Amino acid sequence: MATHRSPKQREIQERREALLEIARSILLNRGYHGLTMARIASALDCAKATVYQYFPCKEEIIIALAHRSIRVQGELVERAARFSGRTRERMLAVGEATELFARLYPEDTRIFQLMSAEAITQKASQESLWRMKNTANHTVSVMNGIVRDAIAQGDVTFEDGKSVQEFTFQVWLLGESSKAAPWSWFPPAELGVEDPFTAMFRNGQVIGDAYGWRPLSTEWDYAQTLRRVRREVFPAESRKVYGMDQGA
Repeated sequence: MATHRSPKQREIQERREALLEIARSILLNRGYHGLTMARIASALDCAKATVYQYFPCKEEIIIALAHRSIRVQGELVERAARFSGRTRERMLAVGEATELFARLYPEDTRIFQLMSAEAITQKASQESLWRMKNTANHTVSVMNGIVRDAIAQGDVTFEDGKSVQEFTFQVWLLGESSKAAPWSWFPPAELGVEDPFTAMFRNGQVIGDAYGWRPLSTEWDYAQTLRRVRREVFPAESRKVYGMDQGA
């Protein structure tokens, strides 16, 4: 059901979004210590007290920025999960959603790294952290759902006490580490890895095969599946990232 906002509510929301955009720019250009409520107020041409009406501290602003980005990535993942294919193909589509997010919004992945700092998470409210984690958990639950579908359809069988959550954690960790790699103090290129996302694709196939998730990579052309995902699920995003030919 659509939520109808009054003109005043819309004005408040627009003001909040403008504040977040200005804070985002300052954060990316000046870093955590360079982000101050005074600088935000100056850029907004308002009193510092006005900024505090929206956020009690800059840490809350950073969490809000991260939360907004998590929602954007979550929407891409939900689209990927609806891909018309075998369950392992759908999980590959989720991996592509992660890659597209990182390539389309590289600065947001940097904000994720900043947000993880203890100085920020300790000062932000538990309520804000809970809202952010709840949104991220929804994305993980989408991935869990694909794995449960795979079990129900006989595409994979877990043994030795392995759980759905344990498997999803491995896939999630692969995607998160690939997103973080470009911002690492030790760039992937120095480890001989030119493209962390190509490595993610290959390692994802290794994990899927190790669990016996069918079709195995020796039985199926997952490169072709990837082309289908780009064409059928993410045509606009793929054109922006890969160009017309690869996105088609």
